[in-house]
Amino acid sequence: MRAALSTRPHYVVQSSDPKYLSAGEIKERFGVSDMWLWRHMRDHGFPRPIQFGGPTSARHWLIADIERWERERSKRS
Repeated sequence: MRAALSTRPHYVVQSSDPKYLSAGEIKERFGVSDMWLWRHMRDHGFPRPIQFGGPTSARHWLIADIERWERERSKRS
């Protein structure tokens, strides 16, 4: 089953660093779960996170990558 994007309005949540969004901010922005994130990274070209530090460090996404993915996705619709 293919997951659809949320119909909730998109907005930018304030992050501690304005260039990045945390996993929680990504989930809030799209109204989705962790599973949605991993499936869309695997199957739908969703940007990969950047990890600052080792493999157990927090994941962050560049806002520019997320916005580019949104634009590309809207062009396909």
